[in-house]
Amino acid sequence: KIRTVSGEIRSRDPDDLIDETIETKTLAALVGPSGSGKTFVAIDLAMSVATGTPYHGNQVEQGLVIMSAGEGHSGIPRRVDAWLAHHGKDTSAAALALTSRAVDLFDEAYQAAFCSEIDAIAKLQGAPKLIIIDTVARHMGGLDENASRDMGALIATADKLKDDYGCVVLLVHHTGHANPDRARGSTAFKGALDTEILVKPLGEHDLTTSCEKQKDGAPFPTRQFLKVTVGQSLILQQVEAAAKSRRKITAAEQYALDSLSGTFDEIGRATAHVEEWRPNFYAGHTADSLDAKRKAFNRARQALINRGFVECNEDKYS
Repeated sequence: KIRTVSGEIRSRDPDDLIDETIETKTLAALVGPSGSGKTFVAIDLAMSVATGTPYHGNQVEQGLVIMSAGEGHSGIPRRVDAWLAHHGKDTSAAALALTSRAVDLFDEAYQAAFCSEIDAIAKLQGAPKLIIIDTVARHMGGLDENASRDMGALIATADKLKDDYGCVVLLVHHTGHANPDRARGSTAFKGALDTEILVKPLGEHDLTTSCEKQKDGAPFPTRQFLKVTVGQSLILQQVEAAAKSRRKITAAEQYALDSLSGTFDEIGRATAHVEEWRPNFYAGHTADSLDAKRKAFNRARQALINRGFVECNEDKYS
């Protein structure tokens, strides 16, 4: 039977895994140059879904997240711990599972074992809402990402995971050296995506994410994040998007920010009262009088607030 537009077919509002960012049951990609912070962005997304925490103000659909990481296995738990500490969450609240090595998505035995492990975890925590493959190159099993046939096979496998589990599959992929604004390899990659997010470094301390493709909706505006030290790793704090020239941090502001990060490490949390922060600022400052240190501290912390690096609520800074 053929359905008519005026009859049985009805449009519906999209269901979002993360509001205004990624729809449910779609194929998405996070692309960017090496060292741009792609995995930090991926973990930020993953932990929001795994704990049900709004993603920088955008509501999420909470559920199990599976992350197959091809590199940095020792660093990922530290990044997860930093995220949990910053958001005041306990490990038990996070429905996140990490593989111990990259899955060869072209080896049937590896693929079957991977799915069996997902099924076992899903029996306890429900079907996954998000599967992250980080990075594409590490999961290609020696095949050629520049060949449309090989890239098509990767997409087919990702689509199968998406359809079998009814979840979002997020592919983390490098951009090319010659063109940092597009995914490396065959153009078949972008053509198959529902959503593509581009990560770009902005100076030494910031990065941006922009929506390069949103198949069935409006792209979200560019978002800017500041890398903030928490414990032994970093978390991303969203700040007001600004031009690169305006975002360049001064030496005085950087010193103040470093002293605040050091305070976080000492007290074991990511929010510090002004009287916890002040002694650390004074301790390493080169001014020769207490009054000069006081004035420098007040100038620096107000500048950090004004420029979106730091938030203040009742003398508590984050």
